[in-house]
Amino acid sequence: MMSKKQGKLLSWRLIPMDLARLVLLWLPLFFRFRRYDTTGAKYKKKIRGGALVVANHSSMIDPFLVWGCLWYRRVSFLAAEAVMRNPVVAWLLRGCGCIKIDRNISDIEAVRKAVDVLQNERVVAMFPQGAITHEEEFSQIKSGAILIALRAGVPIVPMYSNHKNTPWYRPTVVVMGEPLDCRDYCKKKMPTMAEIEAASAALLDRLEECRKTYMALEGNHE
Repeated sequence: MMSKKQGKLLSWRLIPMDLARLVLLWLPLFFRFRRYDTTGAKYKKKIRGGALVVANHSSMIDPFLVWGCLWYRRVSFLAAEAVMRNPVVAWLLRGCGCIKIDRNISDIEAVRKAVDVLQNERVVAMFPQGAITHEEEFSQIKSGAILIALRAGVPIVPMYSNHKNTPWYRPTVVVMGEPLDCRDYCKKKMPTMAEIEAASAALLDRLEECRKTYMALEGNHE
């Protein structure tokens, strides 16, 4: 149980993130995106409680796209160490709730921080492909998302969009899939590699389903 003192400290730490959210409220208007589910219907749900959002990573604007889709929530991002090497950038990103992660090692501290945020019923977003890729299909994803979701006891919400390599292009379609409960695949407190691989495969399937829906919808919007 969180003490009143801890609650106040947490609230003060969230002020920079809330200020950033106010500044970025224009994002949905700029991107002009429409959210859909994997059936092609308008996505009208709102994510409640703790949730781990995983999305494809095809452009530097992806974090802003995720933020715009979830404007009604505080969203913390797992950011690669390379992005936060600049002290000024690192200071700004930490103020906005970003969690630095070293993708070259098993960054236990980053995982712990992400789990803490999720267990406080907030949203964490990450890009499980690990780096920007322009490949449309998912060949593989890192298993870190599964481990974080399991430890925090939260669902994973898959998300897909894509961007054309033109400076004036603004994406119009975002597809959000059905939440994945990793506990359906990992029954024990300490999951086996086979269970983690099964959950990762299920997540990959849902991301691929989002991608296929996106391709069909984007063709109708061109």
